[in-house]
Amino acid sequence: MKRRLLILVGGAGLALIVVCGLAGVMMFWFGREEQPAYVWKVVTRSAAFLPDGRLAIANDKQTVIVSFPDYQTLRELPAGGYVAPSPDGAVLAIAVRGTVKLFDPDRGALVGQLDCWPPGEHIYPMYLSFSPDGRVLAVAESHHSRGPEVQLWDVSSQSQIGTIRFDDPEISIIQALAFSPTGHLVVSTHLEGVWFVDVAQKAVIHKIQSWPSRHIALNPDGSRLSLSEVALVRTFDTRTWQVVHEQRFTQVRPVEDTWIRRLFSMPVAISPDGNWLATPNREAPIDTISLFEPGPPRQTIALRRLADGRRVKVLSGSPIKLHDLLFSPDSRWLIDVGLSEIRVWRVAE
Repeated sequence: MKRRLLILVGGAGLALIVVCGLAGVMMFWFGREEQPAYVWKVVTRSAAFLPDGRLAIANDKQTVIVSFPDYQTLRELPAGGYVAPSPDGAVLAIAVRGTVKLFDPDRGALVGQLDCWPPGEHIYPMYLSFSPDGRVLAVAESHHSRGPEVQLWDVSSQSQIGTIRFDDPEISIIQALAFSPTGHLVVSTHLEGVWFVDVAQKAVIHKIQSWPSRHIALNPDGSRLSLSEVALVRTFDTRTWQVVHEQRFTQVRPVEDTWIRRLFSMPVAISPDGNWLATPNREAPIDTISLFEPGPPRQTIALRRLADGRRVKVLSGSPIKLHDLLFSPDSRWLIDVGLSEIRVWRVAE
């Protein structure tokens, strides 16, 4: 009896040591992650920084412009959806259901409207990108009836000045687009890949990769382009199209179906000063419970040097999955825009 008691006590003590050791390891690991400076509970469809540092946050019905990072409401606009500011901050474009409304963000006045496609009943993602001089707005919508079409609009006259359409039957809906810093090219991504398009010629001049990316990040001079897919982030030198560095993520449950795989990719962002690259630090969790953290598992964020991809710090991340990463115009802050909250981190080392 005494021997059994000693065995039980010894076993319990060993189990306690193991549990404490695991807890210590986990505390050390999560202690390395930088926690957000702010967490704002807000229902969000999209968000974008204005050049002066204000933040525009849109849901399905309205857009609120707030000061940053103190989060004071400055202006409410009666339109919601997908937002993009012009480079000089004079115009804030808000798109939904095939229509783009143009607002003066300082006065809150509606200054124009672009009727790109007949309005639909449901909200599909729309993608907006101003040319560097702010004169042209590129618009696309991920709607099957739109097809792989990018419309180009003159902002001042509010007239359509061109259309870039991919006639290849293999190419389906557009998933993202962005003007290059020179304004001569548009990066466009579809389920079938990523292309550079010449704006003047309205023609594809280079296919970057065969896999799509829902997120496109260019540095200020256009020499670096970062693209992601479900478990990989690549950064290209746009002069040679060589991969400068890449980050691969181990997939807990690899997605074998090619079509399903193409629907997912991880967010990436490059800071306006060209120094930082923000990527996920690990694959998005699939499970809804976690043994080592309260609530669901998280997808952490890696803050990397753009020059070599070296990870400098790990940020605590977002519940379940990162949705969109944005740097502030002064490159001092990084935010993750989720569906029901915005999380804010300081970038400085």
